Amino acid sequence: MTTLMRISVAMVAISYPAKAQECTDGNPSCALDNQSHATKIRLGLEWFTNPDHLPLIVAQKHGIFQDFGLDVELVEPADHWEAEEEILAGRLDVAVTEPLHLAQDAAKGKPVLGFSRFLHTDGGVLYDAGRGDIHRPADMCGKTISYPGSPGKGGPAIVNTMVKADGKLDCDLESYGKYNGGFFHTDALQSGKADVATLIFWNFEMPEAIAKGMTNASFFSLKEWGVPDFCQLVLMTTPMHFEKMKPILRKLVLSMRRATGIIHQRPDLARDYYYQYVNKKSAEETQQDIIDATFTATIPAFPNDNSMSKEYYDHLMTWLIETEQVDKAAVSKIDVSSYWTNDVSW
Repeated sequence: MTTLMRISVAMVAISYPAKAQECTDGNPSCALDNQSHATKIRLGLEWFTNPDHLPLIVAQKHGIFQDFGLDVELVEPADHWEAEEEILAGRLDVAVTEPLHLAQDAAKGKPVLGFSRFLHTDGGVLYDAGRGDIHRPADMCGKTISYPGSPGKGGPAIVNTMVKADGKLDCDLESYGKYNGGFFHTDALQSGKADVATLIFWNFEMPEAIAKGMTNASFFSLKEWGVPDFCQLVLMTTPMHFEKMKPILRKLVLSMRRATGIIHQRPDLARDYYYQYVNKKSAEETQQDIIDATFTATIPAFPNDNSMSKEYYDHLMTWLIETEQVDKAAVSKIDVSSYWTNDVSW
């Protein structure tokens, strides 16, 4: 589950009613008519709507955005876009991305600034243990990798870092096969077009693979095999937009934080909101199973702490340099503070 790759200006805008009908938890602020003075935020998702976006959905359905005087419009990409271009063009105010892509964009000199982490899951490289040819990361040397950016450097960089961390230091980067299966990681493996697939989020692709019949689906975790742990989602905008909208973005963070409390404390209510939002009842049986399993797996993945450290991004950028995914000379001029801030995430 990864990457904001190429831009498509076609989008699906998802608007919501001015008054959230689900605001019935007895909160006195629900009686306030904030919506007439609400500040509009156009927030672009990085992928189709899924449980990773639950704080946004709960905040919308429960009336929390309304309580904070916000009118949040979620925008689903018809294809993957360059979020900063959408913001500069005035079509978005904020976007969801991953720390990996935030750092990569910063290394390219793009005007990006991350300001709140709202999901932290596990993930890495998917494989089918039932095939019997992969038992440990070193066994992936020379295998064909399915990854959305193929034939770029990202997939082999992740896999080969794991192979080296497992003690195999002589695996040639050129030995890896490359297949662009998009985000259909399970299909790539089940069709035999790839042996492994990356980058996957454990809470989504693992339940999906099992529901589709890969009963021995397994994965090697980034955090256990030498790769920086970038299985996270963050909010970003441009530095100019951040300064202009700083008080509003603080409200956005606090809204999602309150929603996160509901997710952990009242998971059945959060489940109801999500199932209504994705219209689960209308989905076919296998898809309903995926919706159930991915929701359950995602519940623990929402942190209360929305900040991230300078050391984290320093380490991530060092890995990107070592794997030749970014230009070392260009990166040497970039400070973490230019693309990540905790000013509104405390």
